[in-house]
Amino acid sequence: MIVTPVQVRGTERVVLGVAEFEALFVAGWEPVFRYCLSLTRQTDEAEETTAETFRRAYASWVEGRGPGGQPLAWLFLIARRIVIDRRRRHRLIGWLPLGSRDPAAEDPFRRSELWLWFEQLCRALPERQREVLVLRYHFDLPDEEIGRLMRLSPAGVRTLASRALAALRRQPEVMD
Repeated sequence: MIVTPVQVRGTERVVLGVAEFEALFVAGWEPVFRYCLSLTRQTDEAEETTAETFRRAYASWVEGRGPGGQPLAWLFLIARRIVIDRRRRHRLIGWLPLGSRDPAAEDPFRRSELWLWFEQLCRALPERQREVLVLRYHFDLPDEEIGRLMRLSPAGVRTLASRALAALRRQPEVMD
């Protein structure tokens, strides 16, 4: 049985089908993966988060709770919530004496020059500043969408981005 969700936008009803979600998946997988990678900094975790993002997005889509604005920003919001939930869960069980190994040392994707530079950038900026720069300059989201995603006003987004750029300018060795 193919489910065709309906969404109400203003006075019009928009039918959202499986084909539309498939198109969203094809167009959105790579940007969502890159966004997850910028948040988690681990390829395996980013892949899992991306998969969970699309699983949750499809469940919402089928229930008729699709994106209200830009679909990519909606997917980023889902991914961000998953990452936050996982971090909270990790902190709760962080005291357990589990073995630790660094998967980044074995990951050839992270050894590329771009990701080495990005790793330096990550160390130079706080997480929220790094996230706002990635959303603004890499994914070209408008300040309103970033604000909705990060729960900031558009002016707050601009301030956070400005502070991040100022911090990077004070550390020219990172920009090389």
